Amino acid sequence: MILKPEIEVYFEELKSIRQHLHSCPEVGLETSETVAFIKGKLDEFGVGYEDIGVNSLLAKIEGRGAGKTVAFRSDMDALETVEETGLPYQSTVKGRMHACGHDGHTTTMLAFARYLAEHGEFEGTVLLLFQSGEEGYGGALKVIEDNLFEKYSIDYMFGLHNWPGYAEDQVVVHFGACMASEDRFDLVIRGKSGHASVPHLCVEPFAAVADFVKGAQTIIPRRISAHDKAVISITQVHGGSAYNVIPDEVIIRGNVRTTDDDVQDLIEESLGKLADGIAEMYQVETLFTYNRKHPVLMNSTPELAVNAAARVVGKENVLTQELPAMGSEDYAFYMQKTKGCFVWVGNGVDSPVIHNSKYDFNDTAILVGSSVFVELLNEVMQLP
Repeated sequence: MILKPEIEVYFEELKSIRQHLHSCPEVGLETSETVAFIKGKLDEFGVGYEDIGVNSLLAKIEGRGAGKTVAFRSDMDALETVEETGLPYQSTVKGRMHACGHDGHTTTMLAFARYLAEHGEFEGTVLLLFQSGEEGYGGALKVIEDNLFEKYSIDYMFGLHNWPGYAEDQVVVHFGACMASEDRFDLVIRGKSGHASVPHLCVEPFAAVADFVKGAQTIIPRRISAHDKAVISITQVHGGSAYNVIPDEVIIRGNVRTTDDDVQDLIEESLGKLADGIAEMYQVETLFTYNRKHPVLMNSTPELAVNAAARVVGKENVLTQELPAMGSEDYAFYMQKTKGCFVWVGNGVDSPVIHNSKYDFNDTAILVGSSVFVELLNEVMQLP
């Protein structure tokens, strides 16, 4: 690997920063202490910043003259998980843990900020976004609603995520879809309650529930091409309170993932028609709602990332044929506003998966990620 020596020299300090952040995780949009810590570091580096969104922070570094505006994003929030790593710097907050590596992503951005403050020679403007609430709390939308793209004419935006299962010297770049959409649905089925001994005097909702669950599992094999990626999961069924009572109401909830907008449309339509069908068949009332939480994360400029990563880890270690992940990322909302790319940086072949109570961020990824960010900026600055 060819890492930036100007960043490597601070590696021990960067590890200390990352481990501090790991020990004091904050969840969702409640990242005020993390933001205060980052502001202190940016003050040390002489980098200016402004608050944006809800407990998110936007640092701004001006180049030598007029030019492109390039943004980079890291996330800061942790998860509601009990840590079981036994590390000396493990979480000191009960029931909360940096189990996705956002502590490392934040440190990577701080390493990049220091490099730019001390060695950055570029034209234009670099924006460094430290974002709260990535883990399902709408943090990216809060930033967008706070007029990020109205305040700044952003030409390109880049982000990264550590990825267990890949070696420390590997970077994954997807052409097109990188991570899946996430949709959530609710179906309320209402019948007529009564004693379990006289179902003929009731309108029993569970037969409708059974057919909906079974029907939902036939949508992908029967309506979606085998060449497309999609997942429909029933995740909750709530109803009933006694052995001998047929309930009035049952609620079904579920989750949908896909990497194609047209497939997303087809699944929503199919689930809605299925709900209408069971209402007619079983003479129950149904209320179906479908919420598109995250869009598909689409990379529009993967070539820039491939070139940048190759200069850090070598062309042979830039993987471009990997399948997209079926997990979602709210970074996808930014890619609906501007051009850019989201890459995966290897966290180690034997690393526990993210969102696991024994996961830990691999500190080497700080050096790889920040070096890739430097080279991404260089790639953009060479564009006409």
